[in-house]
Amino acid sequence: MGILDKIVGKSAEQVFIENLKRGKSEEQKRVIDFFLKEAGCFSGCTGCIGGSSTMSMDEYQQLVANRLFSLNLRERALEKIGLDESEVQEIPPIVLSGYAFDDVTPTNDVWVKIEDDVAVASRFAASWIFFSATQIYTYTYKFDMTSDDTWETTQDFFYQDITSFMTRERVVEKIDTHLVGCLKKGVQAEKNNYVVNTLRIVVPNDSFSFSMRNNETLEQSLQAAKAMLRERKFVK
Repeated sequence: MGILDKIVGKSAEQVFIENLKRGKSEEQKRVIDFFLKEAGCFSGCTGCIGGSSTMSMDEYQQLVANRLFSLNLRERALEKIGLDESEVQEIPPIVLSGYAFDDVTPTNDVWVKIEDDVAVASRFAASWIFFSATQIYTYTYKFDMTSDDTWETTQDFFYQDITSFMTRERVVEKIDTHLVGCLKKGVQAEKNNYVVNTLRIVVPNDSFSFSMRNNETLEQSLQAAKAMLRERKFVK
């Protein structure tokens, strides 16, 4: 195949992206482009591999926020757990939310994008932790912005059964490679590491774990959860 054919014809990357979009909604197609297409093309280049994404980081975060708001998760959580509001007023509930960075594995179609020290993923999760006089109830809802996939999980623990609760911070190495040059013949590597915080509650034969992008607000939620669990474990 000659240079002209490479420019005019579809690249392997373009075919790959088109196959991913089959059967998807218009919004899901835009999100796939956001994660997999380039942010822009060099001026004067006719054949940018994969094309360019028209969605900004702010627009993507707003899409996620709109999806999360539309779910009414507090009401959904209480309904799924089977509790009345009056039963979980012992301690104010704690809300944890963040992009599902821990889902990023070689076997999962989950993508991460980083711009100006802001990291987002194609999956997002939110957890509500409710406290009654004797138990902790957790509800987690996770959704994928590139598909119709969702996950709902409920768990409950007696305070006296908790064997440990912990917070963990880890740095995840992420190296992005970009094709450079007008004909995209060169390869440039850029390191975009990010931090993930995890809250973990352990009881015999079970556990609750929630991970999220590190920021000041979520860090405060983690520490508040840890303090509340410590206090309630020893209340008779």
